[in-house]
Amino acid sequence: MTFAAELSRGLKALFPWVFVWTVLPLIPFILLEQVRPAGDRPRWRDYALNILISLSTSVLMWPVGVAAGFVSRALRGHLPWKPLAFSFARIGHVPWLGRVLEPLAMVLVPLFLHDLWFYWAHRLEHKVPFLWELHKLHHSDERMNCSTFGRNQFGQEIWTAFFSMFTLGLLVDLDLREAGRAAYLSNAFFMGWTMFCHSAIRVRLPWLDAVLVTPQVHRLHHSADPAHHDTNFADVLPIFDILFGSYRRPGPAEFPATGLPDVPAPRSLWAAQVPPLAASTISLRAWARRRSSIVQTDDRG
Repeated sequence: MTFAAELSRGLKALFPWVFVWTVLPLIPFILLEQVRPAGDRPRWRDYALNILISLSTSVLMWPVGVAAGFVSRALRGHLPWKPLAFSFARIGHVPWLGRVLEPLAMVLVPLFLHDLWFYWAHRLEHKVPFLWELHKLHHSDERMNCSTFGRNQFGQEIWTAFFSMFTLGLLVDLDLREAGRAAYLSNAFFMGWTMFCHSAIRVRLPWLDAVLVTPQVHRLHHSADPAHHDTNFADVLPIFDILFGSYRRPGPAEFPATGLPDVPAPRSLWAAQVPPLAASTISLRAWARRRSSIVQTDDRG
């Protein structure tokens, strides 16, 4: 199938499913946030803008995802290594527990690989100025809520999604049917969990804080308090924060305010998508000029 044909087919199928995946599952979380909010109660316009941002980013990102798969597939024959052949069916043959372990592995293996990439990509977004210009949109939500999960500028999604899909395709050769099933199961869990961990529900789960990213753990990452900055970068699995020294466990009463005090939150879809991309481009050009100046100075020396 050509790139154009795959893109057309995907976009036609995208519209009903993006609504099902990103809007309907929010309803129970929204109700709980209104009943038991962790901070300022989210307003309906907060939800509406985040949903619009999420839908627009999904549409803008689709060609990038298709391109990642095509480029990865084209490069496979020129690699100095052979992609690792992997089959979840082998796990299913384990006596007694195979039927349980196989779907569990289909959820956990993609999530582990996703978080291994995402953890370091996320840390870079907070350190590299032109990446931070894109990521600021996500952190600018003053009333963080379950819909904040999709409050991502599409340029940021290109950075995080393209390279994860592209590199995974170069390393692992997975049966297409298994890949589809694993993607479905892991994405279903991921979508539900990321809505939950971004939610503004006042809930404490101290027994789970070091196993999965809970709402209280992730709220520290979005905190407006500088004392909480540069902590809890993982998307789903805190093990990466624990291993690399960025984990902070929330105290019993820690439900801080969220947002960026020095960055006004955008109030329109245009303001959310276009100015961050322009600011990131300016920052990248400034960085390139500085690098060029340093190289020229070294050459003279």
